[in-house]
Amino acid sequence: MNIIKNVIIFILSATVFSFAVKADSKYMQFIGDADKAIEKGDYQQAIQLLGEALRTEPDNSGNVMLLSNIGMLNYYLGADSLAIHYLTMAHDMAPESVTILSNRAKVFSETRRLGAALRDLREITRLDSTLYRPYLNIGVIYLTVGDTTQAKVALDKMARLTDTSKSRECTAALAWYASVKGDNVDAIKQYSTLIAQDPTADLYAARALCHVALEHYTEASEDIAEGMSLDPDCSELYVARACLNKRTYRNDDALNDAQRAIDLGADKRRVKSLLNL
Repeated sequence: MNIIKNVIIFILSATVFSFAVKADSKYMQFIGDADKAIEKGDYQQAIQLLGEALRTEPDNSGNVMLLSNIGMLNYYLGADSLAIHYLTMAHDMAPESVTILSNRAKVFSETRRLGAALRDLREITRLDSTLYRPYLNIGVIYLTVGDTTQAKVALDKMARLTDTSKSRECTAALAWYASVKGDNVDAIKQYSTLIAQDPTADLYAARALCHVALEHYTEASEDIAEGMSLDPDCSELYVARACLNKRTYRNDDALNDAQRAIDLGADKRRVKSLLNL
């Protein structure tokens, strides 16, 4: 997994609608009780209550939102197939709802049904071409599968629709793209923006790798030290230090750091590739 993904875990929106309710009918009572259950984190109870509301008034126009909520609550509970089932029912009732399409795209993406996620995201851009987030999400999906050409098309459209410097998610996507393309100067710029906003060990590791590629070894060492002060068990910091040691001919140290990175969860094939092992 590319480490910048840690910055964009929740790029795709996932919305559970909240209802301002008055308990003047059984339907609204069930919805009000479901809202309370959601606030308590009791998603299974909320699903049951929303189901009761649906059965009470099966023809109510608000049911599309109940179905969407049931879908997302199932997603939060790890029931991805049920989530897609209910979100598809909601989409069939309200095919032009951007929020429902966004929610379903998230579930498709998280379950690696990337083609289906892309179809929903492209439908959103058809419905509303002024939104930048669908293009951001499309770009991230293409980066995930290694298609930098399509990723650039999407990210360029994103950049035309919003000030990317004001969005941590946009900046993260641009940093990821620059890293993949080997544009280490631009990647460092983007990572520096992210670090200034909220420094993490992963981000220092990412910037350190860019510095190593540019032979900025002092800067790389400083970034690794800063990252270690935040999280000494961050696997990517050991990847970065292994690369730094390899470049500066400390081969035994590089091998030790590489093994430590793998022990902490770094991808073995990626580590070996970076170190030409």
